[in-house]
Amino acid sequence: MSPIFAIGGRTEYMSDRGGMFSGVTQALKEFTLTFEQKVAEGFQVKEEWRRDFSNQPYFLTDQLGVLSKQQNTATIGVVWWFGAKQGVW
Repeated sequence: MSPIFAIGGRTEYMSDRGGMFSGVTQALKEFTLTFEQKVAEGFQVKEEWRRDFSNQPYFLTDQLGVLSKQQNTATIGVVWWFGAKQGVW
């Protein structure tokens, strides 16, 4: 968008046959949207929203023993670095 702001998106798909990675045979999908702001030289703030999907009830809910087929998460991260390197590496 500009030297100070950036937006990025990503999507992933995994067919977990036999439940080797998650413990359940399922198709896992996700979409992530990231907003990045360069606050100062060597200092960034990143806000991220992610939505996970499955074709099986897999994600925890606020009700004991009840699983959901999707979940949303939001994250705010701060990245700070220092050193003599400037620009593109």
